Amino acid sequence: MKTGIQVSSFRPVLKNEAQVAYAIDRMGDMGCGTVQLQWIDPAVEPAFIAGELARRGIRSVSVQDYYTAVAENRDYYTELNRHTGGTWVCVSRIPGELRSEEGLREYVRRLRAMAADLEAMGQKLCFHPVSADFAPEGELEPVEALLDEMPELAICADLYHLHKTGRDMIAWLRRYAGRVCMVHFKDYAPDGALVPAGQGVIDWTGVVNACRDTGVEYAFVEQETWQGDPFQRLEEALNWLDGQ
Repeated sequence: MKTGIQVSSFRPVLKNEAQVAYAIDRMGDMGCGTVQLQWIDPAVEPAFIAGELARRGIRSVSVQDYYTAVAENRDYYTELNRHTGGTWVCVSRIPGELRSEEGLREYVRRLRAMAADLEAMGQKLCFHPVSADFAPEGELEPVEALLDEMPELAICADLYHLHKTGRDMIAWLRRYAGRVCMVHFKDYAPDGALVPAGQGVIDWTGVVNACRDTGVEYAFVEQETWQGDPFQRLEEALNWLDGQ
């Protein structure tokens, strides 16, 4: 299992070329060799991002954003993936208006059409549920219903969000073994503030081994808000993950 960083962690300092180059340098200095790209300002050209990643020997395997963002501006995400050599286009969230049995069938139709378009470009689709997606709609469990309806859909499992729903992370990984292409690790303090993975309240016992045992290929540390220097926090998280 390859470890790396979800670049969304540095969103406030990814607004221009100089900031992006600095962030990539800092990740390179950490020994990070693999990333997932999200929330770099679209004004920064994909070719520039690709060049900076190549300069530091860092490989991007995926781009990610909300489903609605990708659906509305798909050319940007596929071009970013093409320039940086990524495989996966990862979409997150079930749109609120589609959180019903009929709505989920429509969402599946849209996702299948998107997946077919991506396949024609040599790219693949995966889905990143967030904790709100798991909230029941009557007797319907939206995430599980979606994944059952579309068994070919790959999954980016954010373990923090799974934990927040009260689900057993290990059991969930085993249930969808072979479909989880990547996972996100982040953690939180008792007051809810995000902290580096391994420094919060989540019990990670057995979770990293479960990722390996179920064939997860990529594991990314992530932390969208921080106290202190964001690069130091992510380095602490990456070092923790690499030590597991």
